[in-house]
Amino acid sequence: MDAKQLLQTLKNTPNETQMLKIIPKLGKYAKGKTVENALVSLSESSSEKIRAAAIDALLTNSHNRIKKLVMAHMTDTNEVKTKCFEYMGYHRMKQAEPILLAHLNDADRWVRYFAILNIGDMQSYDLIEDIEKHLENETSDMVKSGCYLTLVLLSDTEAEKDCYEQKLIQLLNSSDEVARYVTINNLADLKNHLKREQIINAFYARLQIESDEENITTLKNAIRSLKYW
Repeated sequence: MDAKQLLQTLKNTPNETQMLKIIPKLGKYAKGKTVENALVSLSESSSEKIRAAAIDALLTNSHNRIKKLVMAHMTDTNEVKTKCFEYMGYHRMKQAEPILLAHLNDADRWVRYFAILNIGDMQSYDLIEDIEKHLENETSDMVKSGCYLTLVLLSDTEAEKDCYEQKLIQLLNSSDEVARYVTINNLADLKNHLKREQIINAFYARLQIESDEENITTLKNAIRSLKYW
């Protein structure tokens, strides 16, 4: 369906579940004014899932109007805020650095995780010391994984990258299955920044002892990606 058909279908769809299937498809047309207006309207929905989906669909739209909208949602729910973080990272909104830093103290580990990831996406080299300091008191292995990924992206030397690669590899043995899951993905995402052979070997070693079915599937897919892509 083209943008006009999607908008018409959305207009005639009162069911939230169905709406959530249509909204992401509008992302392809997010730079068009009609779609932009529709998604902006949806970003004020009473449903946090609809608001989050609308902001996610606006990801590629760099208009100042959307940047202001994203900043205005910093008092929204965690699900919506994390989509805003992704937008900030994607567009490297340097003015959002203080907001992301402040959310490193959030009680929700997913908020902290996405805040730290998007500091890396923004290439905020001036925040390296802040990230290292945060690591001293961070208790969640999942968030630590995000910190190490970001530090790989921001580090200047190969020695520093190697150091954080090793710390990420160690987290493959975390007792937290979610931390293991994000670490598998983080290491796979860093395939152009780190030594692939070392990561592949670490994945094979983890695969021998991994008990979580989703993590087993993720490991196999990651190995395939690193070997052939």
